[in-house]
Amino acid sequence: MKICGRCDEPIRPGQPSTEHPIDSPSLGGTVVYRHVQECRRVPTQTNQASLRH
Repeated sequence: MKICGRCDEPIRPGQPSTEHPIDSPSLGGTVVYRHVQECRRVPTQTNQASLRH
């Protein structure tokens, strides 16, 4: 099963998607799949949340 790299939802058989190959010097590389229709991006944390002491 393919998972969309933008919204983390499954891409069902027959549903249009695009492939984005990613090369990596340390790994053999991978392919990221995305829906053709614009989908909602999953929120990601880009910095550390404040630590409470």
